[in-house]
Amino acid sequence: MAKAYVVAVYSKIIDPEKLKNYIQDSRCVMGAHGAKALAIGSNISNISKLEGIPPERAVIMEFEDVEAAQKAFQSNQVNEEKLEGGVDRVMFVVEGV
Repeated sequence: MAKAYVVAVYSKIIDPEKLKNYIQDSRCVMGAHGAKALAIGSNISNISKLEGIPPERAVIMEFEDVEAAQKAFQSNQVNEEKLEGGVDRVMFVVEGV
């Protein structure tokens, strides 16, 4: 079965305190579902951009499979609700090859 990767791209951080709390609260939930952080960063604008406008933050997490990624997200709904209005973000799952 192929690994799965959750990619979160934050185009705008509106409330840094909400994001800080979200990160703290979500870390344990994601870890309990086998998440492995591959890339987490806010220093994107200093990297030579390849195309488009760089986001303020990006995260890539690896899971054993799509099902594990979906379960992690479902288990993290309370924290997702607390983050509401704190960021403009796109988050999705990509299945590995």
